[in-house]
Amino acid sequence: MNDHSNRISRRNFITDSGTTAGGLAAGFTASSLLNPKTARSANDDIVVALVGCGGMGRANLRDFIRVPSVKIAAVCDVDDSRLQNALSDVEQARKATGSPLENIHTTKDFRNILERNDIDSVIVGTPDHWHAYVATAACASGKDVYCEKPVSHNIEEGKAMIRATRNHKRVMQIGTQQRSGTHFQSAVDQVRKGALGKVHVCRTWITSNVSPNGLGNPDDSSVPAGVDYDMWLGPAPKRPFNKNRFHYEFRWFFDYGNGLCNDWGVHLNDLILWATGHDAPKSVQAAGGRYVLKDNTDTPDTLEIMYDYGDFVHIYSIRRSCQGGGFHGKGHGMQFEGTDGILTLDRGGWTISPEGSKEDPRTEPHRSGSSDQHFPHVVNFLDCVKSRETPVSDIEIAHRATVTCHLGNIAYKVGRTIHWDNDAEICVHSDGTPDTRANMHLFREPRKPWKLET
Repeated sequence: MNDHSNRISRRNFITDSGTTAGGLAAGFTASSLLNPKTARSANDDIVVALVGCGGMGRANLRDFIRVPSVKIAAVCDVDDSRLQNALSDVEQARKATGSPLENIHTTKDFRNILERNDIDSVIVGTPDHWHAYVATAACASGKDVYCEKPVSHNIEEGKAMIRATRNHKRVMQIGTQQRSGTHFQSAVDQVRKGALGKVHVCRTWITSNVSPNGLGNPDDSSVPAGVDYDMWLGPAPKRPFNKNRFHYEFRWFFDYGNGLCNDWGVHLNDLILWATGHDAPKSVQAAGGRYVLKDNTDTPDTLEIMYDYGDFVHIYSIRRSCQGGGFHGKGHGMQFEGTDGILTLDRGGWTISPEGSKEDPRTEPHRSGSSDQHFPHVVNFLDCVKSRETPVSDIEIAHRATVTCHLGNIAYKVGRTIHWDNDAEICVHSDGTPDTRANMHLFREPRKPWKLET
């Protein structure tokens, strides 16, 4: 299932610190999209449909609506109540701007949307186990895609999304929106230009505390009225309905998501790859488990992952049973530890703490504030739909970040160190031979009749 001909090295997108900050910031000015006076004619409107009307799907929808040249043609969800919520979002937004209301089609089957020739782009806001199936089918139908993160439920699905994007010459942006935040860009620039000296340790973390009961242990029950549960399951295994497995909570079950490791890790680990210029780790270790939570979820509540990149180590700490202000007083974040200083970064900004004495620091202390990320990210995608250029979180880039998360979970599941051959995109033993047991987790056969369109 490997396809090296369609793979593009991440270094082709980001080659130096100048591209990291200035180049990416320039990508989402998009004045023709944002200014109604210069917006394209009606014939040039970007017609958009939303598939998956949950929290992030609706957040994306609201930002798309802010762009004058966007027309919303359809919304899709398996739950009638969520369809109505999405329609209400559009109505409120249009009333607030005085724009005319569109005649918006609703459906529970995304294939009805893909059959339409008048739709240009699709927002994929489904649970993770659906991302690849909707996104690849959208590409095959000639539509550009804005897909929520993490990219995929497993590594092979992400590779299929790359192939579909390239084969059908589509634009696919992934919702790792930190790449569109100017303070993240400037932090990355500090690391890449050597302000910290030699970076040898990176740390990322995400913490919460839902102990000890978590979501509890509700009994299986009948499917709520207005829900097409079989469609919600889609390619995932057939299971009885349980409210803990549904909607937002799906991420705590390996059937549909991959826990905090992937949910937040794709944001955090993406910054590590971006700043260090690496594509993937060489080996991965993981230790942890369900030490505290007593609910019916199955992803770990505690996990420590160590990635060895050959010239630095990256430690990712995950907690669902200990908040305490998180690490360094932050519930989420990352650190780059260098010989001359340490940069600490989260969505509130970044600081550089110099090494050396106060009288003779090895670098200068710096501090930044926060920056908008989400709306510029949406605008960058729409700008690329118009220009056919590569977006800042192109599928290839986001796939690499998602792979690191998948590898952390694979190491946890097999209970030992795994080694990664990034050229072949398979797990190997230390002698280079394929690691059959680890590679079993690279793909999951979908439930019939679903298949990936590449």
